[in-house]
Amino acid sequence: MIKHQGGCYCGQVRFTTEFDPMLVMNCHCRTCKKISGANLSSFAAFYESEILITGDRQSFEYKGTSGKKMEKEFCGQCGSQIFTRPELIEGMVYLNLGNFDDWEAFKPKVEIWTDYKSSWLGKFDCVAEAFVDNGTLDRIQMFMENLDQRE
Repeated sequence: MIKHQGGCYCGQVRFTTEFDPMLVMNCHCRTCKKISGANLSSFAAFYESEILITGDRQSFEYKGTSGKKMEKEFCGQCGSQIFTRPELIEGMVYLNLGNFDDWEAFKPKVEIWTDYKSSWLGKFDCVAEAFVDNGTLDRIQMFMENLDQRE
C-alpha cells in the first residue's frame, strides 16, 4: 500500500513509500543553501530500502557542513533534487519535502545548523528541537524512537 509518493518537476523520476518518515527536519547549513539555492532545506528521512524510485537520475558528491561525504541524486532531465544520501548515517536518505505530491503532510520537528538560520525566518511552531550543529546523536535517537512503525 502506497502511503506517500512524489517526483521531480517533469515527472520523469517518481518515488513511493509505504512508510511515514523517521524524522522531518529543516537544515540551515551553508552547504544546503548553496546547493539548493534556497534559504533552507526541508526533508524527510527514510531508510533507502523503504523508497521505490523510478526514472533516470544523476548524482553529485560533495562534502557537507559536518565534513562528511554527502551525495545528491537529481533528475537527469529537469534537474530537480530528489534526495540526499548522508555518509554520516548509513542507509538513510533525505527526500526533499517539495517533491512529495502532498508536501503538506509533513511538518519539520527538528532544525539543524541553526547558527546559519536567517534572522528573518523566525520560529516554526512545529519544530520541537533545534541544534546549532548537525545534532547527529540526538537525531539518531529520534530515528530509533520511530522504528516501531517499521516492524
